[in-house]
Amino acid sequence: MMANNLFEKLCEILSSVWGWVLIAALTVIDYLSGYGIMVKIAVLAVVTDAVWGIASSLKQGRFALSELGRNTLSKLSVYGCALISFIGVDRLAGLCDGLTTRTICIIIVLVEFWSTAASMLICFPDMPFLRLMKKALTGEISRKLDITPEEVEDALKK
Repeated sequence: MMANNLFEKLCEILSSVWGWVLIAALTVIDYLSGYGIMVKIAVLAVVTDAVWGIASSLKQGRFALSELGRNTLSKLSVYGCALISFIGVDRLAGLCDGLTTRTICIIIVLVEFWSTAASMLICFPDMPFLRLMKKALTGEISRKLDITPEEVEDALKK
């Protein structure tokens, strides 16, 4: 009797679009449970890069292009797929500590920090911490500004 009532309620829930949306959302939340901090850190790294990208565009007198928004959505999509895949690897391999997901999350954060540091250096070229990485970031900055590395070095010297 109880199983019959449960089946009827489930059919009632699945008879609407919002029921399907709710089940999909709960499935994703259940899948990501235990990995929430890693996902939040990766999203925060992408958003931080976007914010500093906007700041560097404004510092240069350029518009914050919609391309930045597309890049941010692309990054979130790609990184999200990578994290979801590696969460699956952790779950299938029985790695309760999330070793592979943590490794991928570390790589994502480092890649985003590299890009963020270049934008920060554009905004604050005299900051001592950022100047330590100036030589290494010259190529990244030249790509962001669409100029040669020599022009970047000249601009940062001024």
